Amino acid sequence: MLKSTLLLLTLLVSGAASAQKAQPALLAELPAASPPPTTTVTTVAPANGVRYEYQLVRLDNDARIFFAPAWEGRTVLEPDFRSLAREMRPGAAEVLLLNALNALSAEGWELLEIRTSERPVGARQTVETSLTFNDPNRPQYDTKTTYDSELQTRYLLRRALAR
Repeated sequence: MLKSTLLLLTLLVSGAASAQKAQPALLAELPAASPPPTTTVTTVAPANGVRYEYQLVRLDNDARIFFAPAWEGRTVLEPDFRSLAREMRPGAAEVLLLNALNALSAEGWELLEIRTSERPVGARQTVETSLTFNDPNRPQYDTKTTYDSELQTRYLLRRALAR
């Protein structure tokens, strides 16, 4: 009786161990080295001996345009929302931004710097299962990692101060 109990226990333990070895890992660990933040700056050479005032224009992720300091009494421009669902027309934010940059240029502002920065804010991993040769005992696992990032572009303008 004791031998049969030991034999049954050994078979159960070895079967559970082999079943654990046969199971593939469904989710691989996310890579430790995520994409690094990047910043790109385009500059114009400074002119020595001239004093300037500066204007910063930034397009937000919510399609709002921010001015620092205020330009024509405004600190924020927002696109016109046409429907009750508050959906904006395609390109509405870009039209506002380019109109503002054109108006600043007409007032004598010179584009000094364009700064574009991108930083990762999260990652998602999904697993898809498909059958290899229609064999349910040999599924194939495909993992896909997607990185989400935040992109921001700022425009720095200047104009010479009257002496």
